[in-house]
Parts: sequence; C-alpha cells; structure tokens
Amino acid sequence: MQFFSSSLVTAVAGLPWPSRAAANAAILAVGLVLQCALVLVVFRRGVARRSPAFTALLIFYPLRAGLLSALAGRVDAEAYNAWFNAVTLAEVPLQAAVALEMLLRLIGELGGWTVRRASAVLACIVAASALTWFVHGQVSSPALVDRVQVFGWFVMLALFAAMLTSAQSPNLKYIAGGFGCFSLVQLAALEGRSYAMLRHDDGAYVGWSYVPACGYLAVVVWWMLALRGSAPASQRSSKLAS
Repeated sequence: MQFFSSSLVTAVAGLPWPSRAAANAAILAVGLVLQCALVLVVFRRGVARRSPAFTALLIFYPLRAGLLSALAGRVDAEAYNAWFNAVTLAEVPLQAAVALEMLLRLIGELGGWTVRRASAVLACIVAASALTWFVHGQVSSPALVDRVQVFGWFVMLALFAAMLTSAQSPNLKYIAGGFGCFSLVQLAALEGRSYAMLRHDDGAYVGWSYVPACGYLAVVVWWMLALRGSAPASQRSSKLAS
C-alpha cells in the first residue's frame, strides 16, 4: 500500500488540480444532488419499507452536509464545532441501526437464531475489535484513528462477507456490498493519510482526504443503479393466487 500511495502521488503531481475551495464546493454540490436522488430512488422502488434504518441514514447524510455548509461562515468557530460534533455523534447510532437491521434480516432469511449463528456473530465482533486495535497501533499518528469508525468498517466488511454467501435478497446484498466497499475505501484512505503524514507530504495527505468522499459518491451511484424495486402488494397477491 505504501508503494501504491507514492505511485499515485507521482502520477497526479503534474496535473492542474483546482483549488481546495473549488474542489470542496464541487464535491458538496454533486454529492447533495446524487444523495437526494438516491433517497428518491429508495422510496420509489419500495426499498424504504424493507430497510427503514438504511433509508434514515441516507436521508441523514445530505441533511448533515447541507446543515454544516449553511452554518459555515455564519456562526463562530465554537458554535460550528459544537454542531459538527453533535451531527458526527448522531451518525454512530444510525450506522449501528443499519448494521443491526441487515443482521436481523439475514438471520430471518436463514430461519432464525441458533447457537452456531449467535457464536458466529460474537466471533465477528471480537475479530472486528482486535482488528481495530491492530489498525490503531499501525498508523503513524493515533489521532488519525477514530476507533468507533474503524470498528464499524470491519463490522460492515463482515456483514458483506456473510451476505455474499447466505443472503437471499438481492437488495440486502447490494446494500451490504456498498457499505463493505466503502469500508475498504476508508481503510485505504486511512493508510494513505498515515503514510503521507509519516513522510510529511501535505499534498498526498490532502489527496487521500478526498478519497472517502469520492468513494461514497461512487457507492451512491452503484446503489441507484443496483437496488431493485419491489412489486406492489396487489401484484404480489395476484402472483400468489396464480
């Protein structure tokens, strides 16, 4: 990964990049449009009925981005930081609810809880905790690591692996796949920022800081294309009757 980090920086060093302010504004604008479009897709295709926690998180992200953008420059730094910390903390229970929602749907598809399945869930939690501490010890600066976030990334990766082998619902696989891929992007960006900090390379650090935002927008597009609509209740009833 370190070789990849340095190669990426070398490849893009000579390109005419826009200013950070312009890049931030462009990502914010494109992100708000895509995320709002995804929310509409989720409701129009009936995904929201089956995955309310997932839908709530999708609604939360553009609302948070819009709120922080509106507050920037209009309130003092202390008030802005208070709002930033509040909405950042609000993300944690929402992500936990999404993970729990996916887990319970998977267990339901498999026929309910068993001792073996409960043990597997406990083992995944223990493994995610151990990997979180490992990542915390490997980065160049512990300040880069939010252990709650890193733990969540490993949980999402474990859920994605479970969905690939056991889930029956295509949408459940697509939702878990999006979070799993985004978790990998986050881990790669964390390693990239850590390596850039170790080399005191400010340009590389800034570049890797944009990777999660761009990665999430790619996941948003994937969900818009992949998530399937559910048939109306009348159509399902007629199919069962036939």
